[in-house]
Amino acid sequence: MYRCTGGDVTVGLGHAIPAAEDAAQLSWAESADSVQADWAAVAAAPKGQLASSYAPLTTCRMSGDAINQLANADVQAFTESLAAKLPNWNTYPEPAQQALFDMAYNLGVGGLLKFHNMLAAVDAGDWETAAQQSHRMGIGDARNQETAALFRQAAG
Repeated sequence: MYRCTGGDVTVGLGHAIPAAEDAAQLSWAESADSVQADWAAVAAAPKGQLASSYAPLTTCRMSGDAINQLANADVQAFTESLAAKLPNWNTYPEPAQQALFDMAYNLGVGGLLKFHNMLAAVDAGDWETAAQQSHRMGIGDARNQETAALFRQAAG
């Protein structure tokens, strides 16, 4: 477990764990009590560190298979949620869908929906404006640039 850039306790490839009880419901080799204790230790630690810096605070680990299953389920859930919240989702070029997915996975779908100007540009097919409006606070410049590049790729 680690804290993501937003401060949430997280595991694997960005799966947020809102509460210790939620952590105990995931696939761990350790007991539920150990998992909840590890969650509490990570939640109490300062945010903004590299994910690896939280490792000494925990003893619980997930297998690679469990992490992959969790990631696959998250991808499916986020894709379904995006399709439900963005009526034109299936009409967007794949690079635009990738950019929107990255933002939703990072911010949550609710966070993505706060980017009103960007979403209006996406619906209008104005990929340059979408790229310019996609900047997120609190994440690295490289990731913001990669997202903006995906919107620019959507222009063909």
